[in-house]
Order: sequence, then structure tokens, then C-alpha cells
Amino acid sequence: MTRQELKSACLAMLDQNAVEHPAGHQGKLAARYVLRSKVGARIGLMFEKSDKTKPLLWVEHRFLRDLVHDDIEFKVYPASSLYQADEPDEKQSYGRHAALKSMRDLAHVDLVRLTTDRVEQLRTFLTHLATVA
Repeated sequence: MTRQELKSACLAMLDQNAVEHPAGHQGKLAARYVLRSKVGARIGLMFEKSDKTKPLLWVEHRFLRDLVHDDIEFKVYPASSLYQADEPDEKQSYGRHAALKSMRDLAHVDLVRLTTDRVEQLRTFLTHLATVA
């Protein structure tokens, strides 16, 4: 499966399991969603769909804390690292994908960015998220 085929399959799965985030999708770069868990938790998701990146899913860290482990490629983005400059005289930058800034539920919290290698992996993430409180 090519990268674009994988992304298309992931987007189809997200469309089936979640609704478009109030901030809307961001053109060719990102798809923003809200997933409701079985107990009513509102979970913001952002999927990078650009041709230039791997299939990346952003979600609040507290919802996937128990799922991230060695066989899943992920990176944690703590809220404490937002708006830091590399050099003392540099302008402070947001430090995350710009599409997250308009998602109030994800913009300033601890996030995890998961690399999706297979559609089944995304299904596992979504199944796990559907059961969190």
C-alpha cells in the first residue's frame, strides 16, 4: 500500500468513526476531528494528510498514555515546550503543527503524535479511544 493509499484509508476510517472538528479541516494538510468515547469523553484528533509527511495522528497524551509503547512510533509534545525560541534573540515559535492552534482542545495541552504504519494500527488507536473516560 502506498503512503497516499494508506492516508486515504485512514481518512475514510476517521470519517466513519468521528465527526469534523468545529475548527474544520485544513485543506490538503490536516483533517481535524472529534471522537466521542462510549462514556461521552470528547476527544480531539488531528490527522496529517499532506503528501510530504507520514500518516501522523495527534491526540491529547492523557487519552493514549496506556497505549504508547516501543513498537509504536510516537513522540510526546509537552505543553511546557510551547512558544520556546532556539536562540535567545529569536522569535518564539508555536512548536507544533500549525493546524493544532485553532483546536482549543489540543492547542495547549500535552500531545502525542503517532505515526500510523498500517490501517489496523489506526483501528487499534480508535478502538482504545472509544473506551476511555
